Amino acid sequence: MTSWDRRTVLKGLALPLVAGASAAGIAAAPARAVEEGGRIALPQPRLDRGVPLMQAIARRRSTRVFGAEPLDDALLSDCLFAAFGINRPQTEGRTAPSWRTSYGTDILVARADGVWFYDAEAHALERRMEDDIRSEIGNQAFVGTAPVVLIYVADLDRMHEAPDETRRHYAAVDAAFVSQNVYLFAASEDLATVVIGNLQGETLPARLGLGEREMVAFAQPIGHRG
Repeated sequence: MTSWDRRTVLKGLALPLVAGASAAGIAAAPARAVEEGGRIALPQPRLDRGVPLMQAIARRRSTRVFGAEPLDDALLSDCLFAAFGINRPQTEGRTAPSWRTSYGTDILVARADGVWFYDAEAHALERRMEDDIRSEIGNQAFVGTAPVVLIYVADLDRMHEAPDETRRHYAAVDAAFVSQNVYLFAASEDLATVVIGNLQGETLPARLGLGEREMVAFAQPIGHRG
């Protein structure tokens, strides 16, 4: 198990997102509380929000101008669930496909208050560092102006059934599925987002403390429109 492999951690805390769950029950999630050890329990995602799919597709676009207003915890919760949350707890199925269900993509959430790991099973954030590194992620200045930058980290060892020479390809495809979910969520909520491939690749993996078999596939700033 690598430092980022959380699939077996807090296994019994998956969200009760089963067919027939009431929208009222989902909306009644508690506000954020920072727990001892640097964890944030996110509100449960609100499944009754958003526009119809075809409208979200029609609105989908890349936007590089962000407002200064932070994303509140309810909105971030919904975004992370849409990105790569668990939508079938009985099988640990996710909202985005993954090569042979390897689930090799982890999401790091960079904000003004540090870098957080999205634990999908607990639907919570775990602090990874207290530094604000948003301006150190991409080579374009606008990346650091977004209130949230999602960093897609691939653990190549989880794709143990794939030949080594194809793992980076599959990792990039898996991260692209996740990023498209974020695009559609942003379109539905009238948020700004764009996928970033022009990263500070020489320094970012070390800054994040990644292992030799981990790679940053993409980053995706998201926030209110500027």
